[in-house]
Amino acid sequence: MNNGERTGAVDRTREWGDAIVLDGVTPGCWPLRHTEFDGPPSSGKSERREFGQLLLDLYSLAGQTGIGEFESAFFELLHQHLAFDAAWTGRATHAPDWPVLHCSFLHRLPRSFFTDWKSVRDLDPLARRTLGAFGKAAIISIVAPDIPNEFRDWGAKYGLAQLMCVCALDRRFGLTTFLSVYRHSLTQPFTNDEADFVENFIPHLAAAIDLNRSFHITRTQHASTSCAGICDRFGVLHYADAGFHHVATTEWPDWDGKRLPVVFTEHLRRRTNEPYVGVHISVRIAPIAGLFQLEAGARSPIDILSARELVVLRLWGEGLTYKQVAQKMAISPTTVRHHLRNAYRKLGMSNKAQILRVLNLGGPVSVASES
Repeated sequence: MNNGERTGAVDRTREWGDAIVLDGVTPGCWPLRHTEFDGPPSSGKSERREFGQLLLDLYSLAGQTGIGEFESAFFELLHQHLAFDAAWTGRATHAPDWPVLHCSFLHRLPRSFFTDWKSVRDLDPLARRTLGAFGKAAIISIVAPDIPNEFRDWGAKYGLAQLMCVCALDRRFGLTTFLSVYRHSLTQPFTNDEADFVENFIPHLAAAIDLNRSFHITRTQHASTSCAGICDRFGVLHYADAGFHHVATTEWPDWDGKRLPVVFTEHLRRRTNEPYVGVHISVRIAPIAGLFQLEAGARSPIDILSARELVVLRLWGEGLTYKQVAQKMAISPTTVRHHLRNAYRKLGMSNKAQILRVLNLGGPVSVASES
């Protein structure tokens, strides 16, 4: 972050940190391609049919691709309907004075693009013009006389001559979906018709991103879990099914349904590979394309066990001897006994029958996950 940022921005940076950025090309291999431009689209029934086909293809992509894969695919689809050379999309929270990015995806741009943008974001006229102006496209030329010199230099570094941005607000989670498209040519500004096009497109893009998250959860969540969501590293929800809020509020009664409590966010950042175990619930965490898939449920007694204790307990509960468990896990029989003693103590149990009843509450175990 540059040292010239306003005090409020610096404070917010400490709180939120850096956004996750995914790029659509290999770092260091940015192809500076120029899109052929035949002029603005004409109006008429054929254009409306093409837009309808675009939306049909967009929603189809949302259901067929994974998170991250969808963002890459929809840009290629958009190229068929709008001329542009590079683009940027993602989600942000519109703070009172400036948007705070949570995750974003670069198209035909290197990773350094986002890092450099952070140094000029307070001078970004597109960010200013779209702040709170949801659904209204902002268009600038990099050589316009009112463009700050530092921002002009940043744009020139990446060959950005014409810039257009539009945002849509999801009031459920307080998140803004933004789409910025860029051209390299100084003689091909974005037109009012193209602004109308992206203004009509942005709410569908926001909805398609939600569908993509929903389909991803449906494909990947455990069969026994009906309460799932997707958040970023700041704990802000990007998607949640109907049951997730109900389960979460059993643990955090005053939760507002948007940003997960600090205690969970701190766990997410420090111990991503471990489930969060609260007083009433447990939440499995799985990283996915810069975001995190969450599966929440009522806490089981075995949630208090370490991952290795749980594996030992389940293998032993399946009938393996100490020696067989030790061989399967590549540890000593003494270590197996140590883990079993700890498990009995934590669960407050004294015999194998009690253990077997508790194990029926859990799902399958993977020894590989214990490496």
